[in-house]
Amino acid sequence: MAGETTLAESAQAIFCSMADYLGASKSEKILNLKLYPKFDDFLSNSKNKEFLDKALTRVKVDGNAKDVFEFLSKKDSWYQSSIIIANKIVKDLKEIDSNYNISQEGYSDGGMFYLRGNVDVMKDIGELFKLANTSPITKRLEKELPGFPGFKDINKWSPADIYFANKTSQSEIKKQLTLAKKSPYSFDILNQSITKMIDEGNLLPLSLKKTTKSASLVKVNFSDDIRNKLLNTVKFINTTNWKEYKRLDRTEELSWLKIKQGQKTETRDIRLMIDTGGGKGEIKLRHDPSGSSSGRLVIEFLGGGEARGGSIASHIALHNLWSAVDKSAADKFLKAYNDGLKEFSKIKKDKDKDKTTLRSDKYKNTSQYDHHMAIASAENITNNIMPIIKTWFNSNTDDKAQKLTRLMFQIATSRSPLSSRFVIAK
Repeated sequence: MAGETTLAESAQAIFCSMADYLGASKSEKILNLKLYPKFDDFLSNSKNKEFLDKALTRVKVDGNAKDVFEFLSKKDSWYQSSIIIANKIVKDLKEIDSNYNISQEGYSDGGMFYLRGNVDVMKDIGELFKLANTSPITKRLEKELPGFPGFKDINKWSPADIYFANKTSQSEIKKQLTLAKKSPYSFDILNQSITKMIDEGNLLPLSLKKTTKSASLVKVNFSDDIRNKLLNTVKFINTTNWKEYKRLDRTEELSWLKIKQGQKTETRDIRLMIDTGGGKGEIKLRHDPSGSSSGRLVIEFLGGGEARGGSIASHIALHNLWSAVDKSAADKFLKAYNDGLKEFSKIKKDKDKDKTTLRSDKYKNTSQYDHHMAIASAENITNNIMPIIKTWFNSNTDDKAQKLTRLMFQIATSRSPLSSRFVIAK
């Protein structure tokens, strides 16, 4: 079975398609959580099954329908979120642009599709992103734009989880692909094409956020003035009181026994408390020891009014951003990180030999293997870099810290100068 993200986003596409087919007035009556609080309740009505079958003819997703429905039967919160967002989009998408007049029944007669995964429009847009991202024009801009580290993945350009697209947009994107393969391509050309399709109501990139109460639609990167106004309101306040991590006993095994007894260690992350103008938020920095032999440094934005959550998963990206503000401090951070990384990688390689056995010993939401890697991460990387980060931010609150905070926020939330338009449904 596919992962939770694939199944949840595929479910959202299917219910959005159903809402469009039903139209706004019918949708609110049929996609009704009071009548059908759970997905199994919804399926108990044979007419609803027919609507689901119709919706499946108007979507192209990479989640198998049978798996999606099994997932929704087990995950009430994702079913509820899908219903709430689908009703919001069919009713109010015209507020994003008047050309999205999808509230009438049978919109576009099935000529507009919700897409998720490496299919059709999304696949071609992914190819266009690669061509623009690797072009000489973009490489030059990475050097000229202060603090712009380049796009390490497509989500920093556009975090759209699903696309709403018709045949006109499919044709336009094919034209863009032909153009991009013939001559140097750029994000300027790509973004102009995306903007035109959105303005004409032919394409909509949707970034989904789970909700179980109400939904709103938020335009991102539609106006340089609005984007810059938001970025200028982002203000660093202070850091959390990070303290050096210490294992609970002299060996990893004994420390794990104390974890199982309910004892706790110091947190391994540090948080930058910020004000986004629309609410309080935070940027959390942590080393994630899972995955590759080196793990990864994650800079994650949480909360804050109209802003979208997002993250940067690269210590190199942080170094590049920091260098635009204070190269000396950035280099000091990078050296500390790389020094710690050498020892961490050795330990991880050794622990991975017994990964299966260590993972079989579990307590609550963690395992002995996870705890061993947390110790290796904290003692060799976190304890190296967090004092540098904490001291620098708390001693540069008037100017430099503000600039770096805004740069991190800008990249994490996909609001860089080269990012595309998208709509958050949350």
